[in-house]
Amino acid sequence: MNTLYRFFKSVRLAILLILLILVLSLASTFVPQGEDSAFYRSHYPPGAAGLVTGTGFDHFFSSAPFLVLVALFALNLGTCTVDRLVRRLRTRAPLRLGPDLVHVALLVLVVGGLVSGLARHDTFVEMSPGQQAVLTPHYAIRLVSLEYSTYENGAPRAWVSTVDVLKDGTVERSAVPIRVNHPLRLTGVSVYQSSWENQSTFVFRDASGQRVSAGIGQGFQDGESYWYLADSTGNQASSKALFQEYRDNRMVSTRAVAVEESLGPYTLVSITPKMLTGLREVTDPGFTTVIAAVALLAAGLTLTFAQRDRRESK
Repeated sequence: MNTLYRFFKSVRLAILLILLILVLSLASTFVPQGEDSAFYRSHYPPGAAGLVTGTGFDHFFSSAPFLVLVALFALNLGTCTVDRLVRRLRTRAPLRLGPDLVHVALLVLVVGGLVSGLARHDTFVEMSPGQQAVLTPHYAIRLVSLEYSTYENGAPRAWVSTVDVLKDGTVERSAVPIRVNHPLRLTGVSVYQSSWENQSTFVFRDASGQRVSAGIGQGFQDGESYWYLADSTGNQASSKALFQEYRDNRMVSTRAVAVEESLGPYTLVSITPKMLTGLREVTDPGFTTVIAAVALLAAGLTLTFAQRDRRESK
């Protein structure tokens, strides 16, 4: 038992566990997920060079290896904390609340992390204007409008979903914007802007006069170029089809084609827009515990520095 006790209060064990958690966390960002989001599947051509289709970052923090490492680190940290307190009481040493509070805060932080890893609920939903999504037994949201802007090369610049918040069927808040990194927070759930998808239908006329329908993600070969239908730009009255030109599996140019304009053997006849926003509903029961741990950690660090300054001034 003494050997086991010394093992779990070892500083070397703490350093080893911290290094393992850091290394595996960094490595998980380069591991592909089991499935990609609809955004990546629909907005990039298969085989295009240099495109990233997501990582396993989120999955790692609910995996068994991470949870085991965190549990061992919590046991190590708890053993060290108890050992410090017992030795101080035996020797009647002066109280040092700052470091002890930091240790307690780290333990609370680990507990909050474990709760989040085991009980966090993450749901992805796609909505078009007018549709509703139920978040909790009391809360729902209704999509009023969505805004999507791009850079000149067609890359996403901003997604903004404007929603009405309904509580028990009645509008509680109206016209609430949800932006990237600015989620909608309600009791028990947060809603994040995750993606945007264009499901517009494009009608083309080929050289023989026959009409052909196409959607985002389709394309055609024209000589050495492959023209990939990537998006639509502009408003409904003046929308254009945005094509990306690929040669040898690399994008070399973009071109916006308006109605009655031609590209290769095809002339654009019409565009029927259909836009979908991708929202991620997150329920995290460990969030409050993590916030409490951060507050305790701040208080502990403040006390630690205050006590050190007081000793140095004597």
